Amino acid sequence: MFLDDELLQICKEAELDTSESIQALNIALCSKCELYYKARIKPEMASSQAKRILDRVFNLWDSFVRQAQKDEDKTMNVLGELFEVHSFKAQFLKNQTMADIYNKL
Repeated sequence: MFLDDELLQICKEAELDTSESIQALNIALCSKCELYYKARIKPEMASSQAKRILDRVFNLWDSFVRQAQKDEDKTMNVLGELFEVHSFKAQFLKNQTMADIYNKL
């Protein structure tokens, strides 16, 4: 299963009855993305390769959002809209240290 499919599956399995549960879902989705890129980026890797991996994660998040927006379940549609605004890339780059590292790649 690809990362985008895994993210969508996490959403479908989540119990979303409180605002805290939506925040927990966001943390779970971001953690999944972090595990994905951390498993692939190696210290000896060229910076261009590391940037490609991060860009791939950002693109897979966008793919997950499109899938959620097209899903038959209205809850998934709402989550798709929410996670389009609060994308992994936007959240990743809010951390100034990570933004500086990414922008130097």
